[in-house]
Amino acid sequence: MVKGRMDAMLTCAAVAISVAFLLRVVGQAVQRWMPQGWLPPFGEWQGSAIPYSALLGAQVVILSLLVFALRCMAQGRRVMGQRMSRAVIGAGAVYFGVMAVRLLVGLFWLPESMWFTAWISTSFHLALASVALLWGWQQMRISRSENRRSARRSCG
Repeated sequence: MVKGRMDAMLTCAAVAISVAFLLRVVGQAVQRWMPQGWLPPFGEWQGSAIPYSALLGAQVVILSLLVFALRCMAQGRRVMGQRMSRAVIGAGAVYFGVMAVRLLVGLFWLPESMWFTAWISTSFHLALASVALLWGWQQMRISRSENRRSARRSCG
């Protein structure tokens, strides 16, 4: 199970963000097939011109990857080394930065552009980037910890 307070906090944050993403996927599907007045209209969930069927397929794949990452996090299991962890952290940081700029540009400079003002999709891109950052950071911590233990055994 989860080792240490920091790993437990990282895992809980990643689970909460992932559940929010799942609710976003379900919310958009509900608005597609059984529209509800209390949810934003279907078009507001869409942040691009990707057909909904392709988007839903991609979201199912993303949810599968999230389940894998969350299981690894909850079990404290290392599935990547420091180099790959750095790559995941770097990709997550770039992804987060691009989406943050997208949000800011829509808020302050291009409020008439649909892509820049698609706040629902942009906020969930930020959420997915956050999970990548959390998972990468936890994997880095696990890898470093294992390397320290290994070094102590070989020197001791």
